[in-house]
Order: sequence, then C-alpha cells, then structure tokens
Amino acid sequence: MTTTGSDAGSSAPGTVADLIASVHGVSGPVLAERLTAWIEQGLLAPGTRLPTIEEVATASGLGRSTVAGTWSLLVDRGLVQTRRRGGTIVVGPASAPPWPRAGQAPVFTGWSSVDLASAHPTTDRLPDLLEAFEHSLREPHTNSLHREAITPALLDAVRRDWPFDAAEWVTVSGAGEATLLTAEAATPAGGLVAVQEPAVSGTIGNLRSVGFQVVGVASDASGPVPEALERALAAGARTFVYQPGGEFSLEGGITPARLAELADVLRTQAPDAWVLEEDVLGPLAPTRPLSLGELLPGRVVRISSFCRAFGLDLRTTVVGGARDVVLGVRRLRSHGILAQSRILQNALAHLLVTPSVGELVAESGRWYADRAASLADALAVHDVRTATPPGGLVVWVRAENEDEALAELGARGIVLPPSSRTFVTPPQPAWLRVATPQLPAHPERVAELADVLASAARAALLAG
Repeated sequence: MTTTGSDAGSSAPGTVADLIASVHGVSGPVLAERLTAWIEQGLLAPGTRLPTIEEVATASGLGRSTVAGTWSLLVDRGLVQTRRRGGTIVVGPASAPPWPRAGQAPVFTGWSSVDLASAHPTTDRLPDLLEAFEHSLREPHTNSLHREAITPALLDAVRRDWPFDAAEWVTVSGAGEATLLTAEAATPAGGLVAVQEPAVSGTIGNLRSVGFQVVGVASDASGPVPEALERALAAGARTFVYQPGGEFSLEGGITPARLAELADVLRTQAPDAWVLEEDVLGPLAPTRPLSLGELLPGRVVRISSFCRAFGLDLRTTVVGGARDVVLGVRRLRSHGILAQSRILQNALAHLLVTPSVGELVAESGRWYADRAASLADALAVHDVRTATPPGGLVVWVRAENEDEALAELGARGIVLPPSSRTFVTPPQPAWLRVATPQLPAHPERVAELADVLASAARAALLAG
C-alpha cells in the first residue's frame, strides 16, 4: 500500500526544484499525499528545506491558505518541522506509531456468535477510522455544492496500482451495488450475463433480482476455463463477470497464459462483450491481481472493493475502466443525481496512502491466511477434501449432501450460505463455503469446528 516512486508519477522529485515543477494543477489533498509519500520514500531526504508557501502557491495555483494547511498537516504527521527563520525542514520519514485498531477481539460465546458466512472481519482486524475522517473533514472542499464522481485525492491514490489506463471513474457504495450497477450499465435489460463460478456471494442473486439471466463459467487452478467462456458467449452472453484474484474461487487466481487465452476468446468470439473484474480484496490482496484491461483496451471495467480491508462503514467502492460503462453507472445511480460522499472518498484516500495503515492491513491479511490454513489442516486430519483460494477469506469443504450438512451445522449454531448463492448450478457433491476471517485463533476452537464440519461432510467420506 505504500506508494512507490513510480506510483507518484514521473514528477517524483529529486530536488526541491523538481518539487516546484511537479505541483502545477494539483489539489490540496493530492499535494499533501504526494509530499507525504515522497518524504516517507526518502525522495525528499531529512534536512531538505521545502519551498516557501508563497512559492508552492504560485507554482501550483493553490491558495496560500490551502498550502499552509498542507504544511500544517505534514507537521502533524511528524514529517516536517517549521522553524521561524529556517523555513520548513523535512525530518521524516517519521517513526509513526502503529495505526490503532477499530475494536477489541470478540469473546467466543459459542459458534452462533461467530460469523462463518459473510467473510467480513471483526473490528479488531480493521483500522480505526477516526484519524482518516478527521483528515477528510479538514479538506478545503468539504461541504462544497460541487459533486465529484471521484475526488482528486482518491483518484490519485487508486491510480497508483490500477492495472490499466481507465478512461473514466466513479465511486459508489458497497461492492454488491457496484457490481450490479456496472452489470446493468453493460447489459441490455433481460440479457445474459456470464459469471465465473463460484462467484462472489450475492452476485448471482443480485443479477437475477433485476431480471438478468445468468450462465456459469467454470474455473480451474489457472482461472476461468476458456471453453466454458466460449459456450457462455455462444449462448448470447455479452457481459463477463470474473474474479482476477480468484478470492472466492475453488483453486486460485488467473495465470498470465490463461489471461491471454480468455482475451483471445473474447476478442474473436464476442468483440462487443464487456468484461467486469471484481477485485474484492483490494489492499488485502497478497499480490495485485492481473487484468484483462491491457489486452482488451476499452472493454474492461474494474470494481475495487475496500470493505474487507477497512470495514463496511467506509462504504466506498471504486469503479474504473471503459468510458461507456462507467458513465452508465453514473447515470444509473439514483438517475445520475447521487454522488458518493466526499468525506468518505477522502477518508479512503488517506487510508490508502498511509504506511502504518498498510502495515495493519497486511498483518490482517496474514492473519486471515493463517486462519484458513489452520482450518484446512485440521480438516485434513479427518480426510475431508478442502480448497483454499488466495487471500484466506474462505475454505471450501466438500460434502456429499448439502441440505443434510447445512441442517446438521445449523443445529450446532453454524450458519453457512447455500451453494445457490455462489454457483449458477450447485455442484454435486456440494462445496460448503466457510468464511474464516472471524475464526477464533485458539487451536482448540479450530479443531472443534473441524470436528463439526467433518461430521457434516461424513456422507462424502463414506461415499469416497
């Protein structure tokens, strides 16, 4: 999550003169985040004297009060010191304290108190939002009547690792809303949408709820299967929804070779089809997922969700890519009237560019992967077949009879989603999706859950 020199653009400074040349036309929030990144990366070394407020105001076109506010923010972050006669001097990168967590670890009071369905974390794995909102509320344009599809600070933050050059951008609330609106913008009413299976929970039901037909595209260890995509396109699908990171797949993300194969299928079999990429992990991803955006320019829209990294209350999802589809999303969202809160957008931007937040999120990502691995290992003791996709959000558990398994688990207080939420055609034998972010850390609890899951899957063991 920490910005790299190339992320900051070709304008990243080597000297103060370079800094002056690089700030023309930027907004106050973008100036603050760029300077923060440059200092933390050592591009502006400790002891460097920054230009005067007047010099930066003249070079950037910003008001003196805006630049002064930026300098004050850098002082608050411990990155610079302002000396009466010595000007403003870089003292960072500061040894910032760990970013606080949003809450305490929950107390286990039985399996009914543990959410094993949603794949959302508990508050002790999330960053506290107070500083991010305080930062956002100080942004000069807060409460402006001007609506922004995406604020300059957020655009600057997400562009740094967006995998292709997006023609347009928009922000909406939750990831489910973003995928649904994007599919509606790309697909004629009542049309056919191809969806990688297993899908992000809720995607299939949401598409059907607004009248779309849905066809499944099977996936394997390399990603969506080209022959399955060919069949979906031949059936009339002109929108393809898939997970480039494979976070909810059975086997993994997508390989470069498979990406090229899918691009060839889409290029030759359906040159008018749109591609929607659901990036559900955002900053939690262990590696940045590949994209079809460079291979199919002008045809791909990426939907990047941050709720699992920063919590549901931030509720800001970024959509970027093909112009016609993204502009369609803007029109569909409350008939083009509604824009995402500027406060939410700039709070998200602040979280994305703050290194201590990145460290907390990375640690949480390792925690989720460890929880998933521990459950898979415990189930292996029972000879239960499992699959663990990248990111560690879920463990898939093979079971012979889904209805009986869900009923047995429900009697123990464990509620899992039915496979109809993630598969167009539920497989036989079934795959039970167990969300792991809220799984207790105690080994005895993991072993206890594995015992219960193994019992529910026992019919599959007897059959095998």
